[in-house]
Amino acid sequence: MAILLSVVIFFIAISTGADSDVKSLQLREAAQVTVMLNHQKITFVSTLANQSHQVLLRVPAISQMPELHNGCEVTSLSMLIKDTGTNVSKTTLANEIQKDPTPLTLDSNGQIVRWGNPNYGFVGSITGNAPGYGVYHHPIAQLLNKIEPGQAVDLTGSSFAKVLSAVASGRPVIVWTTLTFAPVKDWLTWNSPEGIVHATMYEHTVLLVGFDKTDLFINNPLTGDQAESVPIASFRKSWIQMGRQAVTVKNKKV
Repeated sequence: MAILLSVVIFFIAISTGADSDVKSLQLREAAQVTVMLNHQKITFVSTLANQSHQVLLRVPAISQMPELHNGCEVTSLSMLIKDTGTNVSKTTLANEIQKDPTPLTLDSNGQIVRWGNPNYGFVGSITGNAPGYGVYHHPIAQLLNKIEPGQAVDLTGSSFAKVLSAVASGRPVIVWTTLTFAPVKDWLTWNSPEGIVHATMYEHTVLLVGFDKTDLFINNPLTGDQAESVPIASFRKSWIQMGRQAVTVKNKKV
């Protein structure tokens, strides 16, 4: 379903004293951001809306390359944690993330028949020295709570509006998408010790840092780009296809 999204910023001027001269007026820091999402009007109160009619968090980008060829999830986590004021490297997180040690088994045609489960731990090699897949929201939230006790907020399964609301409140959000930032048709199925896994090798994870009426702004660990713009409609569809996975923190950076 396509997204109908519009953003309207309302700046309210207030007087700084008895003088009513226009020079004494200031723009209130807070602004209302009204979003039409799937024909539903949703209003966010944000201190981050600017005159470009966008919400944008200035979070430094980190590249997963060259050390972590398959490490988009822990690199996105490193950016999120750094925004809280704690500096933990991507390689430290790569070492500490829960692993699923189930070895890769291929059939005679080279197709995957058995491997790990990303819901339980990182599957395969995170460095790229051997085949690797990735990890999903639960192990990432667990590791976040290990580094910042009680701070992980797992938004998985929530509406996209709730994800945008977190960003509008000043909290970046780790979101699962695809390498194309659009739905993909190439899906695989394999067995794991915990059951059947449905996955795509196009799986990707980024840090959502902003939005306007047509685009999202992401820190992309694959390229190392900060505030890369991607179309909202296709990205949202890929996010839904990847299971509506999203993780953020309870308290924004102070």
